[in-house]
Amino acid sequence: MVRWFAASIAACVVSSGVALLSQSPAKPPGPFAVAPPSERLEIDGSKNPELIPEWYAWEACFRQLHKTGTVPSVLNLTADETRFLEMQLEGYAGSTEECQRKIESLRPLVGVAPISEINQKQRAIQLECRLRTLDIRDRLLGGVRQESAIAIATWVENLKTGIEISVPKRELAHFRQPR
Repeated sequence: MVRWFAASIAACVVSSGVALLSQSPAKPPGPFAVAPPSERLEIDGSKNPELIPEWYAWEACFRQLHKTGTVPSVLNLTADETRFLEMQLEGYAGSTEECQRKIESLRPLVGVAPISEINQKQRAIQLECRLRTLDIRDRLLGGVRQESAIAIATWVENLKTGIEISVPKRELAHFRQPR
């Protein structure tokens, strides 16, 4: 299940530019084209969990918890902590919707503005959204007991081992941002 979430996140993050381009008239491949396997880096969290950025792991966590609507019993959260977690998940869902709207707002620029300008704006939105995810993480971990914060952080670290992602080498520096 984590691999499915990871794949959906990867598709959203890495190919959101492809989605923008697919709505425009046919053009030769450009910066939004999907990189061939030889130009991609395969990251396997079971072998190298340290290569999974924090923002990505926490997005996977929040997506999974929001989608399933259940809190793993291994976290051993109190009722108040569970409610607090649910509030943070709702904040995450709202943030994700806003990020999607901002990315979609770039669609009218395709074919009008230079691709480099659209790409720069898209990257800025992605970084802003990733920082929001980390802010939600910080609020969550700061709003629960220390032992609960440790349990949640440990659970997220364990999620990394189930993540496999393919990143275009040219996008690797951006993928790793902000941390």
